[in-house]
Amino acid sequence: MANHKRLADLYDDPAIAPMKSKLDLGFVHGLRTVPRAVELLREMPNVLRLLLIPLVLTALLDAAAFYTSYGWLRDWIVQAVRGDGLWGMLRSVLSLVAAGVVVFALAWTFSLVYLTLCELVVDRVSESVEERLTGQVVSVTALSGQLRGILRSLGQAAIIGSLGVLLLLVSVIPLIGPIVAVLTSVAALGYSFFTVCAGRKALSLSARFSLARTHLAAVMGLGVPIFLANLIPLANLLLLPVFVVAGTLLFLDVERQ
Repeated sequence: MANHKRLADLYDDPAIAPMKSKLDLGFVHGLRTVPRAVELLREMPNVLRLLLIPLVLTALLDAAAFYTSYGWLRDWIVQAVRGDGLWGMLRSVLSLVAAGVVVFALAWTFSLVYLTLCELVVDRVSESVEERLTGQVVSVTALSGQLRGILRSLGQAAIIGSLGVLLLLVSVIPLIGPIVAVLTSVAALGYSFFTVCAGRKALSLSARFSLARTHLAAVMGLGVPIFLANLIPLANLLLLPVFVVAGTLLFLDVERQ
């Protein structure tokens, strides 16, 4: 009985749902989905086992991408800039800048690569969370519907990835550029995890964008911890399962309203 009470606290007691307004789903609500997800994962350790192998594969791909991209940039800098005197100092500075650019790019793409490569596993985790909290699962079962959901999620990842490239260019604009890049990154990362449920339910991209726009404050509340974790090596790796569950919680909250 105590266990059921804890789950009700995590998902909000259905008995009081009619009394809650859409204004409840604000920025703080989005932030709160992360500790709620941590608490839920403590009661569902099987979810972590499902995500372990995809997580390791994504980490290996990320490490290989860093090694390859930074090595290419480093070789280009060595060939383009002399190594003596002040030129040598400039070469060192450019190498550090190149490493920072690569880390930023990978921090942006790490979550997207993970969600794309692990689409089916992430969907299974999302289903487990929904079943645990609501007692039922609402997902497309037809193969054609599942394929549409996957294709739409791939298209969504391509759009967000292209946005990341654009933000790299915007970020070099003095003062306003970094602010726009950070805010857009927060919104995009929160959106990516918020729409995990939408993918397995085969919602169209327009429907996903509409939901996210309506609850943008909550989506950005979810996106803040994701963005901060992505900037810290290993933290992004360890916390991705938490964010998958948190995104599912937020989407289910939106559905209930």
